[in-house]
Amino acid sequence: MSASAIVRTKDSARTLGRVLDLLRAQTVPVEVIVVDSGSTDSTLDIARSRCDGLIELPSAEFSFGRALNLGAEAATAPIHFALSSHVAWVAPDWVERSLAHYERSGVAATGGYREPGPSGRTGVVLQSFELLRADPFWGYSNTAGSWRAAAWQEFRFDEALETAEDREWSWRVLREGGAIAMDPALEAASNHRTIHGVRHLYRRQRRESRVIAEFATGTTYPAKRALREWLDVGPSDGRSALRRRASPWNLASVLGRYTGVRAARRG
Repeated sequence: MSASAIVRTKDSARTLGRVLDLLRAQTVPVEVIVVDSGSTDSTLDIARSRCDGLIELPSAEFSFGRALNLGAEAATAPIHFALSSHVAWVAPDWVERSLAHYERSGVAATGGYREPGPSGRTGVVLQSFELLRADPFWGYSNTAGSWRAAAWQEFRFDEALETAEDREWSWRVLREGGAIAMDPALEAASNHRTIHGVRHLYRRQRRESRVIAEFATGTTYPAKRALREWLDVGPSDGRSALRRRASPWNLASVLGRYTGVRAARRG
């Protein structure tokens, strides 16, 4: 089974070479499609010299969903991968391990995760619509994920959404009976959420959570859950639990989600 990878870029000269190296170092060959949305640095030069296909999307016409749809239209393999141009690392067998999940006929997509799934699920989780409804904030991400070309042909990404096109896409796919193989071994190391600072993280989290709550009807994020997630700071990284809880990144993430869902509920 062959694979195509779609990398969305804009002024990604500092990181694009590393991402292309990660894809070329995979244990199976990968067709690489770069979709650029108006870079003014050397991103285009890097892409032209190292990818298999380059698509230039005017910045005025950009949306996350449109960039992915254009990349998917150009991709030739039966399985498409999306990888952020800000990803710092994926395993050398990231593509190969993902492809193995498609041996199950009902799997429409794959993704990685770090935090346990609904009800504390770990290991390979076959996400269903029921599990997605239990936690619409956990699941498939286009930061580092894949999908069947056939599934994309039936369910294209929504080009009108300002963000969360991946979660909205998975909502439609799972609602129609598909499954998404969520595998912790497929998690990518990325700073795409923090690269622009704390204020940007808060705004991004708020925007994404508002969009998710708008299409995932019935979504709630009560203060009790926000407090629990703020307190649950994960394993120690050398800092005390108090310092980790006081981290501006932690506060921005939880507060952004809380205010985003509240904004959606207010209409």
